Amino acid sequence: MFTIRDAYLRDIDHIVEFRMRLLFELGKVKHEKGTAKLQDATRSYFINKIQAGEFRVWIAESSGKMIGMTCIQFIEHPPVYENIDGIEAHVMDVYTEKEWRGKGIATAVLNRVIEHAREKKAKRIVLNTLGSDKRIYENLGFDSISGEMELILG
Repeated sequence: MFTIRDAYLRDIDHIVEFRMRLLFELGKVKHEKGTAKLQDATRSYFINKIQAGEFRVWIAESSGKMIGMTCIQFIEHPPVYENIDGIEAHVMDVYTEKEWRGKGIATAVLNRVIEHAREKKAKRIVLNTLGSDKRIYENLGFDSISGEMELILG
């Protein structure tokens, strides 16, 4: 049994810890805890964006222990015909503890995210599926899109 709730600033250490685990599983950091510099930057980012109301995190818990999370950030684009308000939701950090995977946690948290995006009048939700099982997202109605390109400035 698990519950889904909004994250609070008191949860920040757990949120940062889960993000580091996710980055480790994706091969983006060499150690499960990341680096102190990355942890500090992540903590500052989350605190600033959560306090500004620009970023929201949901936590899945069981017996008071965090077992999963996901985050959402809204981006406002110039209007286009299919999205006259220009509001787009970007979902990130969909993460569930290994022993809890396959039990519907990601689906439950994502349903909460989708509901929130609708409340905020977002017409599009995007997410990156690196290293994840796309079936979770497809079952919720997400479609794979192509044509995305990136330029890393470093």
